[in-house]
Amino acid sequence: MRRKVMYMKNFASMGATVRLALCGALVVTVVSGCSDTGSEEAEGLAPSQICDGALGASGASALERISGADRFTELDGSQANGDPNAFSLPLAAKRLHDDLGDRNQCQPYKVDSDFPVLTIDFEARTSHADPKKVPTDDLSVYPLGRFAVTHQGGGATLVFSCPTKGDEEKTTPYIRAKITVTKSQVAPDSTDKDQMTVLTAASRAMADELGCAAQAKLPSEVPDALAR
Repeated sequence: MRRKVMYMKNFASMGATVRLALCGALVVTVVSGCSDTGSEEAEGLAPSQICDGALGASGASALERISGADRFTELDGSQANGDPNAFSLPLAAKRLHDDLGDRNQCQPYKVDSDFPVLTIDFEARTSHADPKKVPTDDLSVYPLGRFAVTHQGGGATLVFSCPTKGDEEKTTPYIRAKITVTKSQVAPDSTDKDQMTVLTAASRAMADELGCAAQAKLPSEVPDALAR
C-alpha cells in the first residue's frame, strides 16, 4: 500500500510539472507570436516606394508587369564622387549635366537578384532626333513629349522639354530619359508599352521636381504606339 501511495504522489507531482511546462510553452508561444510580427513583413520595397516614389501608381503597376515581382531593393553605398547610389529626384536633377558615371540612376532590383530589372537615366540635352525619321522596323514611336520610342530588343527613350542650367550657366532645352533593361530579369509577357509607362511616370516626377511640368506636357496615361 505504501508503494502505491508513493507512486500516486509521484504521478501527481509529475502531472503538476507537465502542467507547468505546458503553461510555460503557451506563454512562450504567445510572446513569440507577438515578437515575430515584424519579421513576417515582406522584404524589400513596394514598387510605389522604389526610386524615391517617382513611378506613381501607373509606373509601379508597369514595373510589376515588367519584372514579375512585387518587392524590390536598390543599391546602397556611395558612388566614387561621394553621392549615394540610391536614387533621389533632387540628386538626379542636380546631376543632369554631369557625365554618365556621375549621374544618379534609378535601378530597382528584385530582392533575390544581383542584376537590376532596369536602369533609368536622366540627362540634359541640347537636341533630339526627329520621330518622323526614325526606322520603324526596330523602333516603336509614341506620341509623347518631343521624342519617344521603345526598342525592339528592349529599352525606351523619351525626350521632353525642360530647360536647365549646367555649371557653366549654359541652358539646355531638353531632358532625355532612358530605360535600359536586363533581359534575364524581364517577364516574358510584359510589353514595350510597360517600359514606356515606367519611363513616362518617372519623367513626370522629374518634370515636377524641376518645375517644368507645363512645358514637358507628359500625360498621366501613356497612349499606344503609332501605327507603323
